[in-house]
Amino acid sequence: MEDIGAGLLGWLMRLMGLAARSMVWLIVAAWEYLIVNLAWYFGWPICRVLSIGKFPRTDIGNGDSASLVEAVLVCVAGVAVPFTVAVLLAPWENFGAS
Repeated sequence: MEDIGAGLLGWLMRLMGLAARSMVWLIVAAWEYLIVNLAWYFGWPICRVLSIGKFPRTDIGNGDSASLVEAVLVCVAGVAVPFTVAVLLAPWENFGAS
């Protein structure tokens, strides 16, 4: 009887470990896709327009070969500018009014 309980507990622990590893993988994959890829593709044209074609030096499709400083600046612009525009366009005049 103890073998059945130990086997069931071992199977349950393996299942929980698989679920935990899957969640970590999903978080890492979502981070890479949403933050790194989308921020690069949003920020690249913004930086290109603001710098009159001089920055970033890396092509839009080669974000993986960009330097760390270049990638961080482009990704920050790719997150900050659309967020700022969304905040400015939101109808804040009626916010919280009853």
